[in-house]
Amino acid sequence: MLFSFSSVSTHRVMIISLAIVGYQILSSQPLLAEPANVIVDNFASDFEDVMRGFPECKFEGVYLAPWEGIDRPKHPFFQRLVPDKIQDDFAYYQIEESYYDLPVSAIMIPAGTWGVYAVTFDVPVEIARERLQAIFGSNFAETRESELGLAPQLIMDPVNEQKSIWVCTSPL
Repeated sequence: MLFSFSSVSTHRVMIISLAIVGYQILSSQPLLAEPANVIVDNFASDFEDVMRGFPECKFEGVYLAPWEGIDRPKHPFFQRLVPDKIQDDFAYYQIEESYYDLPVSAIMIPAGTWGVYAVTFDVPVEIARERLQAIFGSNFAETRESELGLAPQLIMDPVNEQKSIWVCTSPL
């Protein structure tokens, strides 16, 4: 097994597994509501802004709630994006961004009641850990805070060990 979780975390493992499985079948290009040249102009600052709360697992208005008519997150980063897919209460977006020089290829946000967020870095977990440690003073290994949804956890992508996934899960 890839993770070592207590029996209390069984539901959490199932949620993370559902989220990771969704990454496996993403298309290679995001579906854009506008031409790519318009989007590139403002995305760097918008992406950095949407990621601002990630190290504390804080996300204001970054979710979909179709039952309430919310088909796009409030944050400007998502205003010109359409999810590549919505499955199992998650919305998956393929993107090409950089976060503190770590290449980012995908982001997942809730599209239902599960409070799970994930960002895929296109580097192995060791490289992402080293970079995040230098920036935030944490390697984002599994901790009590990550179990409580107060901090993200960095894991190896189980489908591609050359990628890593930074995931925030809300407590169950």
